[in-house]
Amino acid sequence: MAPSRQRADAGFSLLEIFVAILILSVGLLSLAMVQISALTARAPSPFPGERVATNLAQAALDRLATLPWDDLVSSRPDGLLAGPGGVSPAFPRLPASAGDSMTVRGITYYRVWHVGPDAEIPALKTVTVWCCWRQGEGPWRQVVLVTQRSKAVF
Repeated sequence: MAPSRQRADAGFSLLEIFVAILILSVGLLSLAMVQISALTARAPSPFPGERVATNLAQAALDRLATLPWDDLVSSRPDGLLAGPGGVSPAFPRLPASAGDSMTVRGITYYRVWHVGPDAEIPALKTVTVWCCWRQGEGPWRQVVLVTQRSKAVF
Protein backbone atom coordinates (compact mmCIF):
# COMPACT_ATOMS: atom_id res chain seq x y z
CA MET A 1 0.00 0.00 0.00
CA ALA A 2 1.11 3.45 -0.78
CA PRO A 3 1.26 5.97 2.06
CA SER A 4 -1.49 8.58 1.89
CA ARG A 5 -0.48 12.01 0.77
CA GLN A 6 -1.57 15.11 2.59
CA ARG A 7 -2.93 17.79 0.39
CA ALA A 8 -0.79 20.86 0.24
CA ASP A 9 -3.80 23.16 0.00
CA ALA A 10 -5.54 22.04 3.21
CA GLY A 11 -6.79 25.01 5.37
CA PHE A 12 -7.10 28.72 4.57
CA SER A 13 -4.45 30.98 3.20
CA LEU A 14 -3.59 34.25 4.86
CA LEU A 15 -5.03 36.14 1.87
CA GLU A 16 -8.40 34.39 2.20
CA ILE A 17 -8.57 35.28 5.90
CA PHE A 18 -7.85 38.97 5.17
CA VAL A 19 -10.56 39.09 2.49
CA ALA A 20 -13.09 37.50 4.88
CA ILE A 21 -12.23 40.01 7.63
CA LEU A 22 -12.54 42.90 5.15
CA ILE A 23 -16.00 41.76 4.04
CA LEU A 24 -17.13 41.26 7.65
CA SER A 25 -15.86 44.70 8.74
CA VAL A 26 -17.57 46.49 5.83
CA GLY A 27 -20.85 44.77 6.76
CA LEU A 28 -20.54 45.69 10.43
CA LEU A 29 -19.63 49.28 9.59
CA SER A 30 -22.71 49.55 7.35
CA LEU A 31 -24.91 48.17 10.12
CA ALA A 32 -23.45 50.67 12.61
CA MET A 33 -24.12 53.57 10.22
CA VAL A 34 -27.76 52.49 9.83
CA GLN A 35 -28.14 52.37 13.62
CA ILE A 36 -26.59 55.82 14.08
CA SER A 37 -28.77 57.38 11.40
CA ALA A 38 -31.88 55.78 12.95
CA LEU A 39 -31.01 57.22 16.37
CA THR A 40 -30.33 60.73 15.11
CA ALA A 41 -33.20 60.97 12.62
CA ARG A 42 -36.13 63.06 13.76
CA ALA A 43 -39.56 61.61 13.39
CA PRO A 44 -41.61 63.84 11.13
CA SER A 45 -44.39 65.65 12.89
CA PRO A 46 -47.82 64.72 11.54
CA PHE A 47 -48.77 68.40 11.68
CA PRO A 48 -46.18 71.06 10.91
CA GLY A 49 -47.43 73.38 13.64
CA GLU A 50 -46.93 70.99 16.56
CA ARG A 51 -43.34 71.94 17.24
CA VAL A 52 -44.11 75.67 17.02
CA ALA A 53 -47.18 75.29 19.25
CA THR A 54 -45.20 73.32 21.84
CA ASN A 55 -42.53 76.00 21.95
CA LEU A 56 -45.14 78.75 22.29
CA ALA A 57 -46.97 76.89 25.08
CA GLN A 58 -43.67 76.36 26.92
CA ALA A 59 -42.86 80.07 26.55
CA ALA A 60 -46.23 80.91 28.11
CA LEU A 61 -45.52 78.55 31.03
CA ASP A 62 -42.12 80.14 31.50
CA ARG A 63 -43.66 83.61 31.54
CA LEU A 64 -46.36 82.56 34.02
CA ALA A 65 -43.67 81.08 36.27
CA THR A 66 -42.16 84.53 36.74
CA LEU A 67 -45.40 86.10 38.00
CA PRO A 68 -45.96 86.59 41.72
CA TRP A 69 -48.24 83.98 43.33
CA ASP A 70 -51.19 86.36 43.77
CA ASP A 71 -50.96 87.60 40.16
CA LEU A 72 -51.13 84.06 38.73
CA VAL A 73 -54.63 83.96 37.21
CA SER A 74 -56.36 82.42 34.19
CA SER A 75 -56.61 84.12 30.82
CA ARG A 76 -59.90 85.68 29.75
CA PRO A 77 -62.77 83.44 30.88
CA ASP A 78 -64.67 83.72 27.58
CA GLY A 79 -61.77 81.87 25.88
CA LEU A 80 -62.39 78.78 28.01
CA LEU A 81 -65.26 76.32 28.34
CA ALA A 82 -66.02 74.57 31.60
CA GLY A 83 -67.51 71.13 31.12
CA PRO A 84 -67.90 67.83 32.94
CA GLY A 85 -64.42 66.77 31.80
CA GLY A 86 -62.83 69.97 33.02
CA VAL A 87 -61.78 73.17 31.30
CA SER A 88 -60.96 73.36 27.59
CA PRO A 89 -60.50 76.09 24.95
CA ALA A 90 -63.58 77.63 23.33
CA PHE A 91 -62.39 77.22 19.73
CA PRO A 92 -65.07 79.36 18.03
CA ARG A 93 -64.27 82.29 20.36
CA LEU A 94 -60.46 82.02 20.33
CA PRO A 95 -59.73 84.75 17.76
CA ALA A 96 -61.52 87.34 19.90
CA SER A 97 -60.91 86.03 23.41
CA ALA A 98 -57.54 84.28 23.50
CA GLY A 99 -55.11 85.17 26.25
CA ASP A 100 -52.67 86.13 23.50
CA SER A 101 -51.90 85.21 19.92
CA MET A 102 -49.05 85.34 17.47
CA THR A 103 -48.49 84.50 13.83
CA VAL A 104 -45.61 82.26 12.80
CA ARG A 105 -45.05 81.38 9.12
CA GLY A 106 -48.53 82.51 8.19
CA ILE A 107 -50.35 80.49 10.89
CA THR A 108 -51.94 82.24 13.87
CA TYR A 109 -51.50 80.47 17.21
CA TYR A 110 -53.84 81.31 20.10
CA ARG A 111 -52.80 80.69 23.70
CA VAL A 112 -55.19 80.38 26.61
CA TRP A 113 -54.38 79.26 30.12
CA HIS A 114 -56.26 78.16 33.19
CA VAL A 115 -54.96 78.51 36.73
CA GLY A 116 -56.83 76.46 39.31
CA PRO A 117 -56.29 75.43 42.91
CA ASP A 118 -55.04 71.93 43.62
CA ALA A 119 -57.80 69.73 45.05
CA GLU A 120 -55.63 68.32 47.85
CA ILE A 121 -52.88 70.84 48.55
CA PRO A 122 -54.00 74.46 49.01
CA ALA A 123 -50.46 75.83 48.53
CA LEU A 124 -50.38 74.53 44.92
CA LYS A 125 -51.89 75.93 41.75
CA THR A 126 -52.27 73.86 38.60
CA VAL A 127 -51.43 75.81 35.45
CA THR A 128 -52.66 74.49 32.09
CA VAL A 129 -51.68 76.19 28.83
CA TRP A 130 -53.32 75.42 25.49
CA CYS A 131 -51.79 76.58 22.23
CA CYS A 132 -54.38 76.21 19.46
CA TRP A 133 -54.16 76.75 15.71
CA ARG A 134 -55.74 75.77 12.44
CA GLN A 135 -54.58 75.86 8.86
CA GLY A 136 -57.12 77.49 6.62
CA GLU A 137 -60.55 76.02 7.26
CA GLY A 138 -59.09 72.76 8.60
CA PRO A 139 -59.78 71.33 12.04
CA TRP A 140 -58.50 72.99 15.18
CA ARG A 141 -55.30 71.52 16.59
CA GLN A 142 -53.96 72.02 20.09
CA VAL A 143 -50.98 71.35 22.29
CA VAL A 144 -51.57 71.22 26.05
CA LEU A 145 -48.88 71.65 28.72
CA VAL A 146 -49.61 71.35 32.44
CA THR A 147 -47.50 72.23 35.47
CA GLN A 148 -47.99 73.05 39.13
CA ARG A 149 -46.71 75.99 41.08
CA SER A 150 -46.11 76.18 44.81
CA LYS A 151 -46.68 79.18 47.02
CA ALA A 152 -43.73 78.21 49.20
CA VAL A 153 -40.63 80.38 48.91
CA PHE A 154 -37.26 78.79 49.58
